[in-house]
Amino acid sequence: MIAGKINKWKEGSLLTLLGVVFIAILVGISLIVHRFPWRWDLTQGKKHSISSQSQKIVKNIKQEVHIRAFFQEGNPGKKKAQALLDIYALANPRIHYQFIDPDRQPAQARQFGVRNYGALVLESNGKTQTVAAADQEGITNGLLRLMQSKVKKVVFLSGHGEKSIQDSDKTGYSLARGILEKENYQVEEVNLLSGKGLPEGTGCLIIPGPKKPLFSEEIEDLKKFIAGGGRVILMLEPYQDGGVKEWMASLGVKLGQDILIDKVSRIFGGDYLIPMAGSYGRHPITDKFTVTTFYPTARSLTLSSPPPPGFFHDILVQSSPESWAETDKGKMEKGEAAFDKGKDLRGPLPLAVLVTLGSQQPASEPKEPGKKEEKSSKGQIVVFSDSDFAGNGYFNLAGNGDLFLNTVNYLTEEEHLISIRPAKTPVRPLSLTPAQAQMLFLVPMVLMPLVIIGAGIGVWRSRRKAR
Repeated sequence: MIAGKINKWKEGSLLTLLGVVFIAILVGISLIVHRFPWRWDLTQGKKHSISSQSQKIVKNIKQEVHIRAFFQEGNPGKKKAQALLDIYALANPRIHYQFIDPDRQPAQARQFGVRNYGALVLESNGKTQTVAAADQEGITNGLLRLMQSKVKKVVFLSGHGEKSIQDSDKTGYSLARGILEKENYQVEEVNLLSGKGLPEGTGCLIIPGPKKPLFSEEIEDLKKFIAGGGRVILMLEPYQDGGVKEWMASLGVKLGQDILIDKVSRIFGGDYLIPMAGSYGRHPITDKFTVTTFYPTARSLTLSSPPPPGFFHDILVQSSPESWAETDKGKMEKGEAAFDKGKDLRGPLPLAVLVTLGSQQPASEPKEPGKKEEKSSKGQIVVFSDSDFAGNGYFNLAGNGDLFLNTVNYLTEEEHLISIRPAKTPVRPLSLTPAQAQMLFLVPMVLMPLVIIGAGIGVWRSRRKAR
């Protein structure tokens, strides 16, 4: 009997020990997960993650940020806001947040000037930024404004028939202006003929498709601006050189009197006058850029080799190998365009090139992670063979808007903003054939009720026979 008690005691002790070990393992796993949190977002549209653009901005934050979210208890948007703030806090442990009920703590709401439910107040080093809604765009831009010491200025040239940032039509640039403003840029329009020159602090000057030639005085002003380290984006339509043909030639960029033809675009449902980008250069602007871009009515650009002394070239975008530059305008207008060897240029052809002024070759390779890049004071000009690609009608087509924004971000030395914007989750409607639709109706509405009724009758009959 004593031996049996000892065996039972041993068994009980072993079970107790196993239980303690099991609990210790669970506690250890919980501590590890709490100390090193990790998430996997397996949804197709990455609905539970922030975009790569937001991640870059958040990871660059080097100081403590406190976010106060003003939500009522029971507000249906609070749970969604908390899930989003969790993602930001997980991306950078310097970001902290708390929820405040403005009805229960009205003093704090008054302190931060909060008058609307759902507002967020971001605070760091004594500076604050108020975000109207708890969404990714608002929070990321709020963090960006909080971290920046000054707002970069982007100026659009006017007075020569350029695309206008006030124009909301298909050819206008109002959409580009709105996106730039959301990314914390100050956007203005300027006419150099006013004699006032470029606004002080201009980070980037954009010349979007001038229809009339610039005056020689204006070109001289642009040359001085670039020579002093200024940055310019020049977009030129076919057969319209804006009076800068000779100036571009002095930089080693020849503007072709032609128009690009790309019949491959027909495969994607486009017109053969809308060439598509076949490849991208090795440069921070196009680093890891794999999205197709389209250029409605583009001309050819040819770079001199070697470039003129004091200038350096980078090809950013090239057309597909199946494209060519059609020099016969009459054939093109009649729809009879065909490649003429020795007369037309066969693709791939540059669609966008970067010209850098300086005594040393600029780094065209993307910078290594963690390596601090020295700010460059060299003047730079990006020449696009088309201006419509960034207009309202094509801005959201494939990667057009991303390429335009990446170019502005690079030239204004805001490279931490360069990334591909998150793709929207594709909507896939369910299409049924008539037979499938009929089956979908018959199975749940007819067959299944009949099966249940039949089973009930069978049970009833079997019980009746058993009596």
